[in-house]
Amino acid sequence: MADATFTPYWKPLSEGSGPNSWVFYAVAKIAGRHRPVAVVSSVGTFEEESLHGPPLVACCRRIVTIFSDPANHTAIRGELGLASLYYAENGDVLDRHCPEPVELPELTRKNPGDPRRWRPWDRAGMQPFPFISAALLQGVALDPARGRSAPNRPEPLGTVYSDTDIEWGIVVFDITDLNAVRYGIVGFTVGMAKFVRSVEEGRPRFQGASFQPEEGPLRVLEEVRPRKAMSAGDYMAKFKYTGLVYEASDYDYDMERLASLPLVDDTAFSLVWPSGGKDDDNNLLLLANLSVSTQGPEGLTQKTLKQIIGKTIRESSHLDDLDVSVFDEVRNLGGFKDTLRQYLLQNSEKVGNTLSAGRLIRLAFVENGHLGLEQLKTLSAQSVSAALGDRLEADDTIKSISLCIESVRSTPAQLAEALLRSSGLREICLLQSPIRESDTLSAQLLAELASRPQILSCTRVIFTGAYSAALRKKFWLPTSINFTTLDIFPVQQIFVRYQRRSGRSFRFHYDTIHLSDGLLRPERFAAGFCLWISMLEWKDEWMFEDAAPFFRFSSGPASLSDNPLSAAEVSPILCENLSLPHLMPDHTFCAPRARDLVPGGWTVLVSQEQNVATQTDGQTHIRYAFIRVRGPSVVIEDLPSSPPGPENLEVVGLKGFLSATASEVDPAIIDQRLEDTRKRIKAEAAYRGSPWPAQVEPLSVLTQGEAAAMLLEFLGDARKRNEKFRKAMEGDPESEPGVFPLS
Repeated sequence: MADATFTPYWKPLSEGSGPNSWVFYAVAKIAGRHRPVAVVSSVGTFEEESLHGPPLVACCRRIVTIFSDPANHTAIRGELGLASLYYAENGDVLDRHCPEPVELPELTRKNPGDPRRWRPWDRAGMQPFPFISAALLQGVALDPARGRSAPNRPEPLGTVYSDTDIEWGIVVFDITDLNAVRYGIVGFTVGMAKFVRSVEEGRPRFQGASFQPEEGPLRVLEEVRPRKAMSAGDYMAKFKYTGLVYEASDYDYDMERLASLPLVDDTAFSLVWPSGGKDDDNNLLLLANLSVSTQGPEGLTQKTLKQIIGKTIRESSHLDDLDVSVFDEVRNLGGFKDTLRQYLLQNSEKVGNTLSAGRLIRLAFVENGHLGLEQLKTLSAQSVSAALGDRLEADDTIKSISLCIESVRSTPAQLAEALLRSSGLREICLLQSPIRESDTLSAQLLAELASRPQILSCTRVIFTGAYSAALRKKFWLPTSINFTTLDIFPVQQIFVRYQRRSGRSFRFHYDTIHLSDGLLRPERFAAGFCLWISMLEWKDEWMFEDAAPFFRFSSGPASLSDNPLSAAEVSPILCENLSLPHLMPDHTFCAPRARDLVPGGWTVLVSQEQNVATQTDGQTHIRYAFIRVRGPSVVIEDLPSSPPGPENLEVVGLKGFLSATASEVDPAIIDQRLEDTRKRIKAEAAYRGSPWPAQVEPLSVLTQGEAAAMLLEFLGDARKRNEKFRKAMEGDPESEPGVFPLS
């Protein structure tokens, strides 16, 4: 007879473990709610390929580093400004960009080979906020200072998490205040369990004198799942992870850095983790509509201010030269600037293109030397020029500007001319609309600015279209011409070869890294180069993520003096390298098309060679050189018959390159970074268990003769690969994505 008092329950059959796959959210408080602005997943397969324990902690620390770096704040704040419009009422445009809630694939760690773990990259959809998405993606994908990589994939903003899922955990980063970034980890214990329907079923089973092991389905073992964020320390303790298998100093640094940060509020989960309770329908409706009203109640003071401002602007609209002193009586009233800004946002199409319009814009939108125009829906080159060119106060200096280029009703050439008006600009952020249909406009603007090198030479210009193209694995710039100025972004490409064992001997494998679309200044390139070369891997050895090594150039220190662990300037991802397939149709590795060597442009030669004396596979040293032609171009389709001499080919090391292109960099800093790189190469060899041979330099510069001979070897291989690439394109024109001519 059944026990009427017995309550069926799930009986855990194992201790359980933490999540196998993760979703990372960047959220910001917009119009009163924490709303997603970027989502990236990292899908685990086998245990060694999954983010858990110290690698997840390192990943969190890396993302915090990226979002906290002041070098990234102008672009992030600009996109957050666009997000406040994107999530607001927007008439008939609303239905075009509001995502439906997207559920994660139902995976189980019992089936690591499930093809849904390798979902194809979405090459069609536009990420609304590409800079923030690219920052989050690179934080997940790679820690360039340590070589840690992880699977990564951009996800739709509507992606939602369920706490009953047996595969996933989430990490949420609140970037509302970039000077105090918050984070929080959510994950629940998953293990095998058995549903017990009676007292008898709950008793241990014996087979002879021993217990009979039981099996059951995987499920979340915690019946109570609090909507609370865990710190890194909480996460490590809950799932009993240790840092013993990780570099002790690295793990300690990560834990200390994260311990100093506040955790996200529970409200940060409201849209990305629907509660499943009585508010669930409302949350899902909010997520589906992604729509809020930004208009709050107006007090008498604000209403009066608005009336005064509107009346003054209407009365002076016919004037080309507005005297801002007409606002003197109200400028010191609380809320004046906010009210003026709100009026201009609501009536931007009426502001006009005059000097008066520029003065109004400057009066309303300048904060701490930054002119943030991204929310203005109607701009012109004339109004931008006027805003930049007319100082209203003695200390009114504009050092940076951000705007949405789709809102500018002028040609790229006219906008480029307008940006020339302010010689004091140090940063220009050219954002793109969250509902854009193309990234072409940003490339056209780069072409215009490249023809006016006085802007690019002294100003950091951020084109968010470059990040958008990379997130879709599309080419950003055309391949037929190089219109980036070599005086500013001098490194064209890297030719690299890797020596590996083949039977009883060794052979070289060749590759090309294209760099023009990375817009890397000399010192920025040098900082990324030192990180890249210290952990050089052939494509056949890349783990988890094919593109991760390239991120060392696009999410590293801005200068050689910066600590790679605490600095991470986000620059354009190397689109051409990222976009190409891993393999050609003949199953050889794919590489970007090698370019001719032109005067003024630098190419880097890198040769990774085995330390044959140690008889340890994988212990390598590196020889390299920076080269540039003196005289006519070296054309790959018409190679010289003999190695070029010193009169035709300049050959230097990193110090020589920076001396020629960035003489302001302290030579002592260069020496220190080169020494750090040598130590890292040796440390990697020690990890493989063999002492470093005393007679071998871990990093050395090629002589002129060695570099010239090696160059011919590289160019001969490049010509063959270029021909193979051309034939593959003829057979499948879509294999080179997103290439377009510029008119």
